[in-house]
Amino acid sequence: MQFNVRSIRVITLSVLVLSVLALAPPAFGAASFVPTRPIEFVCPSAAGGGLARFSETVGSIMESEKFVPVAMPRIYKPGGGFAVAMAYISEKKGNPHFLMSTSGPFVLTPLTVTLSGKKTITHKDLTMIGIMGFDEVVMVVKNDAPWKDMKELLAAAKAKPKSLRFGGSYVGSPDSLVVASIAKAAGVEFLYVPFQGGGEMNAALLGGHIDIMSSSPSDMMPHVEAKTMRMLAVAADKRIPRFKDMPTLKEIGCDLVRRTHRGIAAPPGISAEAVAYYENAARKVTETGAFKKYLDDGIMTPVFMGSTQASKFLDEYADVALNTMRDLGMGKK
Repeated sequence: MQFNVRSIRVITLSVLVLSVLALAPPAFGAASFVPTRPIEFVCPSAAGGGLARFSETVGSIMESEKFVPVAMPRIYKPGGGFAVAMAYISEKKGNPHFLMSTSGPFVLTPLTVTLSGKKTITHKDLTMIGIMGFDEVVMVVKNDAPWKDMKELLAAAKAKPKSLRFGGSYVGSPDSLVVASIAKAAGVEFLYVPFQGGGEMNAALLGGHIDIMSSSPSDMMPHVEAKTMRMLAVAADKRIPRFKDMPTLKEIGCDLVRRTHRGIAAPPGISAEAVAYYENAARKVTETGAFKKYLDDGIMTPVFMGSTQASKFLDEYADVALNTMRDLGMGKK
């Protein structure tokens, strides 16, 4: 076979192009990161709670479905309203073999510290991977309460300011922000009564020591099924399919949506490729039957927000929460 000079030049150029492509970095979206050792999946709350169930569910699906090629041990670091876990993850800057589960306190706890005039690690200091579901917030009364619906309760609250006792956890908690937001949106005043835990609050409602409280649908189901409590409204953008007769707050005139997210974050400074890898893995988890069952069992709302969308959502939530906290009188004196 004979080659002329032109043919040799074409062959030489082709070899050079292929060599350059082989040495070039992967194109955008290509899998240029893969975990090479076990991934610590940190849960910022104690074992047995709602966020712990999320962490165990996500971690086990990641492993069983081989969405990650390594083990993903769950590490529990409760304390300080997520502050302990957030500090731990922050120390792992640039290390893509650490993740943590997130929910409301991921945003709210740092805000309370900031309002006191101190510096702390905030959600903006870590890398958001994604949001994978929402735990809705429902308004609950005793089954024999005199108000047949939320409209009647709000009318009673408007007629006699601070006559109705609204139970929740500490001031600055998601509960207290929901109550303050409802009061502002509806133009009413409640007497807010803080409790140490859900069990104490449930007992107070059943004992007639408070008139209304907020909670998650899954926590209320045993009481609803036992006909000791009733759910009046949900602070969601649409009705919960399992409770089609329960209106949203927006439907009764309170233009308000409040919910608790379930998501995943990573240390600051990890590569864009690592973010894309974990975002894709998290998305795959939400598409599995096991995760859909977890959401359904918990009466949670399915959603997936990737890193950019989730970060924007939390930034907006933080702005709203900060203003509500100031309305509550929180802040440096």
